[in-house]
Amino acid sequence: MINTLAFRPLAEAVNARRETQRHLDCLSRQIAARAGRQATTVKVRSRARRRSGPRHYHRELVERLVFERWGELDGLDRRLAAQEQVTDEIEHCDHPLAQ
Repeated sequence: MINTLAFRPLAEAVNARRETQRHLDCLSRQIAARAGRQATTVKVRSRARRRSGPRHYHRELVERLVFERWGELDGLDRRLAAQEQVTDEIEHCDHPLAQ
């Protein structure tokens, strides 16, 4: 008989990690979309446009927005790393041959 209760902590840890990764991906998409909207709506002086180009300006906007939301991104990165560590420890404890 398979003990399904032994797999529950691992499943919970994997689901928590997956949810955090989804949140981080959503935040990244929001930043990219906002930078894209700002790049198309903000008028860049013609001199600056010739010098740096629209792609360079878009990248600068993305970097600025990432800097503004650095605290949230850093918190999600730390949570994701902790959840990966917990998942690895649970997987290691579940395998009797690995000990």
